[in-house]
Amino acid sequence: MSAATPSPTALRTRDRIVAASLTLFNERGIGRVTTAEIAAASAMREGNLHYHFPRKSLLVEAIFATFANEAEKVAGHLPADPEGADALLSYQRAWFDLVWRYRCVYRDGIAMVEIAPSLRGEVRALRQRTQALARRVFESAAEAGRIRIDHATLSRLLDNAWIVSSHWMNFRLQGKADLDAADLEWGFEQVRALFLPYLTPPTTT
Repeated sequence: MSAATPSPTALRTRDRIVAASLTLFNERGIGRVTTAEIAAASAMREGNLHYHFPRKSLLVEAIFATFANEAEKVAGHLPADPEGADALLSYQRAWFDLVWRYRCVYRDGIAMVEIAPSLRGEVRALRQRTQALARRVFESAAEAGRIRIDHATLSRLLDNAWIVSSHWMNFRLQGKADLDAADLEWGFEQVRALFLPYLTPPTTT
């Protein structure tokens, strides 16, 4: 094993730090969590944390990279049965569950790019990639007769869905200290409502 290749132990430690950081960031906000708190949640000294992540920006970048990898998998996951009544609903639910698991990325987007400015371009690039993947899913659904929509309208629909998915948390946080499961369901219904006018009822045999 070369010196540049992290050992399995180091990789497990990094994963533990990223997982602990994500939990804290989701609970309290990216800009409000200190490296000392992350180290305590990771059951290590702060000096050991800095060995793996010398700067907080590197930790934020690692979380975003993990999110981006999962986001592309979810966005590009074609429903097994595109003609099924719940195919698109399940697809949208999987995306929304991902958003909830990484809600700090959406809720604290401004703080995220302030701490890690290099992510500004990555955020835009990820949006383009996931929208392209989602377009293929919905085009497949259109071919299967589950949605009636032209190409131009689909582009606008995906843009609007991205806007709502990205900002509904801040809207719901007005006058509240935190988000809960009821807020998650509310946000999901807002995105789902955008697609309902274009869905066709499932055929029965």
